[in-house]
Amino acid sequence: MTEDSVNEMTTLLLASTQRSIGWVLATIVLVGMGVYLLFSFRLGKREVGSEIDLAANRTEHVDDDELETRILDRNLAWSLVTLTVISLILPLYWLMEPARQDNAAYGWVKRFEKRGANNFEEACVGCHGPGGVGGVASYTLTDANGGFVAQVEWKAPSLTTVLSRFDESEVQRILDYGRPGTPMPAWGLPGGGPLTSQQVHQLIVYLRSIQLSPDEAAAEVHSGLVAGARSIVTERDPGLNDADDVVEAAEAWLVQAADPSSSDYGTYGELLFNNPAGQGANNCARCHTPGFSYGATGEEATAELMTEWPRLAESGILTGYQPGRGHVGPSLIGIDTHFPTAAGHEDFVRTGSQVGSGYGNARPGTGGMPGFGGRTDDLDVIGTVVRSRILTPEQIAAIVAYERSL
Repeated sequence: MTEDSVNEMTTLLLASTQRSIGWVLATIVLVGMGVYLLFSFRLGKREVGSEIDLAANRTEHVDDDELETRILDRNLAWSLVTLTVISLILPLYWLMEPARQDNAAYGWVKRFEKRGANNFEEACVGCHGPGGVGGVASYTLTDANGGFVAQVEWKAPSLTTVLSRFDESEVQRILDYGRPGTPMPAWGLPGGGPLTSQQVHQLIVYLRSIQLSPDEAAAEVHSGLVAGARSIVTERDPGLNDADDVVEAAEAWLVQAADPSSSDYGTYGELLFNNPAGQGANNCARCHTPGFSYGATGEEATAELMTEWPRLAESGILTGYQPGRGHVGPSLIGIDTHFPTAAGHEDFVRTGSQVGSGYGNARPGTGGMPGFGGRTDDLDVIGTVVRSRILTPEQIAAIVAYERSL
């Protein structure tokens, strides 16, 4: 059992105990009120006669001699009982208040998760798949004048690591305004979409619930690397036919290629740059290579795409396989002119772009570039959350080496 599940169970038990005490107290109060009303009505029926004689405020009270004995003692005793009850309830309330607040926060999150899941089912599943694991969206490419160019199948990225790459304000901005030039429309009212700010926030709270753990995120990235390495080792050794042998050879190739002194180090960086896992959610090519998201993943695939849709070349949208030439993100050709040192370049890939903060040589941050080195977010209600790291420092260094070679 994980620490989170233990904490969640503790919160639920505390909330259940507090709720039970509340029901008991409420029952006592209601029963007392019922008894009081019953006796009041029964006594009220006996009132026959003059109001002057029967009105409570006109009835003579007991004399001082009697008042100073049993009646006063009885009233003081009941006062002591009441004071004792108050003395017990107030500390109990104080002790239970943290659990009540935790339970309220837990309930708030769960309600927003449920509503966000409903919003996700209606608005997002069609492209990003159930649970946000990634999918495909049919998309019409048009030229600058709105003329038809091509009908393509656009890979919608997995959203199970999106909060590791973007902070929640950046995700909200994407949901509000969409991604121009892609199938991602504006969903928020500021961008002309149908969702209120609260509905967008509910979507983000739901996204919190489907994020991968650090081990799961690392495994997803590795699965994409193995898929790419399989193609490399089988091309180099056509005799590899057994599936287990191919995987073993791919794993061995990845180990040696990850060494900066290896002759395959550049190819290793290219694999990371083009990593297909999660529908390309964790790679660089989907934003920086023209057409990568809809099939331009290599020389052969790009040629086939351009043959099927000749208007791609005529419109200038896609003129060939051009890794790093820029699409949604800027061109990376000559990136060393913006980042004079590899260390600065690596730091930018690790943290991503921050709104209002410059990066490189005189470039303003917009928040559009994700960070791949993990992040720590301070969230409302929940508190501090450490997000999964997508890429290790060594993997980021390999990507940077590849980008600086373009």
